[in-house]
Amino acid sequence: MEPVKFGIVGIGGFGRMHVRAIDAREEEVRARLDAAVVIDPENHPEKLAEFATRNVRIYDRIEDLIAAGGVDYITLPIGIHHHVPLSIQSLEAGFHVVCEKPIAATVQDANRLIDARNRTGKTVLIGYQSIYAPSTQTIKTRLLEGRLGKLNAVRIKGGWPRGSTYYNRNGWAGRLQLDDGTYVLDSPINNAMAHDVNNAMYLCGTSQHASAVPETVQAELYRARDIQTFDTASMRIIANGVEVIIGLSHSTRENFNPIMMLDCEKGEVEWTRGSASIRYADGTQENFDESNLRDHNGPFHNAIDVLRNNAEAQCPPEVARAQTLCINGAHESCPDITTISTDHIQTVNNKGDIFQVVHEMDDMLDLSFQQKKLFSELGVGWGKPSKPFDMTDYNHYPKS
Repeated sequence: MEPVKFGIVGIGGFGRMHVRAIDAREEEVRARLDAAVVIDPENHPEKLAEFATRNVRIYDRIEDLIAAGGVDYITLPIGIHHHVPLSIQSLEAGFHVVCEKPIAATVQDANRLIDARNRTGKTVLIGYQSIYAPSTQTIKTRLLEGRLGKLNAVRIKGGWPRGSTYYNRNGWAGRLQLDDGTYVLDSPINNAMAHDVNNAMYLCGTSQHASAVPETVQAELYRARDIQTFDTASMRIIANGVEVIIGLSHSTRENFNPIMMLDCEKGEVEWTRGSASIRYADGTQENFDESNLRDHNGPFHNAIDVLRNNAEAQCPPEVARAQTLCINGAHESCPDITTISTDHIQTVNNKGDIFQVVHEMDDMLDLSFQQKKLFSELGVGWGKPSKPFDMTDYNHYPKS
């Protein structure tokens, strides 16, 4: 069977992950990296020399790749604000798409992409790689089978410190909007740890390849550094009747991967990157060691299977749209981001990278996780309460 041909738009930044994933499938003779759009060739001399030996076609613009054709999928490891426009451009030109997460900044843009997918009949996969992990798929199956009983609550905590280098890496990091008014809504929950919000909505969904739609979103949004957006989120989401408590921050002292706990009627689930366990009330347990899993490969395995084996898309736009609804709801619930006083912040210089660390942030995330409370409910001095926002029939950000 012919390998599935991929054309990638951008090979720097997160594009390197797409290149590696496609290369791994090429070693399995399942795929071929056939073309790449490279707008900064001066930054990739060695990679371009390698591509020349592999007959990978190089283009300056996506329009040139589209005009030349010859690929099955166009992959888009690009900025948030480019996801929907370039996905639609690719679909309408007759190509399938693998687009990075999040699907979009706003639900109306996510809806536009779904409409374009339906209109063209092409496949769109969103790169929420954790959904493709065997552990995530098995947990979803166990929930749907009823082996865990009713899902009562989902709890998530995570701390990934990010310094000035992270926020200075491009023109949209740390921003709510670009200069022209285009929404980006960059934040921990809409970029680095967007996966964790998406995982929660997915596991609350009522079928294997569907996510729950949030009913209400209550968010407290905070920032420790001088940015448009926030670097810490404390949230309560009700989705399919399940309470979801989320605490995620880029202003912690320690770096700790997000942990998700599912509190169920007949057991509990613990999930983090690299491992997971299902502990049943009868004492039995299922464990997953995914420490060697390159989970960026998942979207590409699925992309190939969709075309060659008539598989179902594991993370179609509808699944990713649920996360976008949560983000839009968070901003509606908390339109005014709280700037934490410098009295509660320590500036840390780590090898020239400047971090803003909020005192006791690590402990607050843990307390929120354990007690299922938002920061203001825990009595945090700088905490500011918010009200739940009703997401019924929500289709536009901001709500008009």
